[in-house]
Amino acid sequence: MILSTKSVEDVFSFLNRCESHKRFIPRMTALDQTSPGAFGKAGTTLSGMLNYFGVHIPVRYEIIEAESNHRLAMKGQMGPFLFKDGYILKKNSGGTEIRFWLDLLPQGSTKIFSPFIALLGKIHAWETLRNLKRELMRQEIASSSLHPSSQ
Repeated sequence: MILSTKSVEDVFSFLNRCESHKRFIPRMTALDQTSPGAFGKAGTTLSGMLNYFGVHIPVRYEIIEAESNHRLAMKGQMGPFLFKDGYILKKNSGGTEIRFWLDLLPQGSTKIFSPFIALLGKIHAWETLRNLKRELMRQEIASSSLHPSSQ
């Protein structure tokens, strides 16, 4: 969980843009919407590329839940591994509380990698929140430099 001084609406607006995800998902080198229509609706599909130590791994996503200013959830496949993940936003006195969840869903022979995959999942979740916080802070700094305070 991370805290942002941005409003729930601003955080959701940031998460509800395809190009934002490329900037904070760890090791994401490409990400494109593959379905027609607006981003952020259930059924929206995306295709991306991750780079793990020089190994390029295709990843596919589908938005499965989008509740404005509250929740965005996806299901996907990274190589042979299936997953679900998402963001839950909650307004608090100082801005927005952001939770990220990740469920890795090993199938068939990939189950033997479960302990290793669970560790990678924890690292990925931590990196995702760290990078998201950095991007939101960058947005705040850029926004405040556009509107200098009067003295």
